[in-house]
Amino acid sequence: MTGPRRNEGIIVTGGRIDAGALAVGRGARAEQVVHQAATDLAARGQAELAQALEELIRRIDEHAAQLANAGELKESAQVVAEELTRDEPNRTTVTGVLAGIAESVKSVAGVAAAAQALVQAVATYL
Repeated sequence: MTGPRRNEGIIVTGGRIDAGALAVGRGARAEQVVHQAATDLAARGQAELAQALEELIRRIDEHAAQLANAGELKESAQVVAEELTRDEPNRTTVTGVLAGIAESVKSVAGVAAAAQALVQAVATYL
């Protein structure tokens, strides 16, 4: 005999769902921190920085199978994103976390290039 079925999804019977980020199921996470930070940075005239930040996340997602710690890398990128949107970002925090990201991804060329582009963009703006 089996127990009652658990819903691990979303059931919508009428109406609609509007969400910038939505996660469903075990272990699901909704991540919009980096996208929102990129939007804020672009609005402040820091489009190159915004693009580099979003590209890094895209590349981490794209190459997640090749990275032993893709989840940690995305969390680190979120730390960088949050710091960059502050009125006075902590340069030590940003550069230190980026150095850790760059070291972790150096064996995956596509991600390493994106990390280096973000390091260069940060150097221009901070």
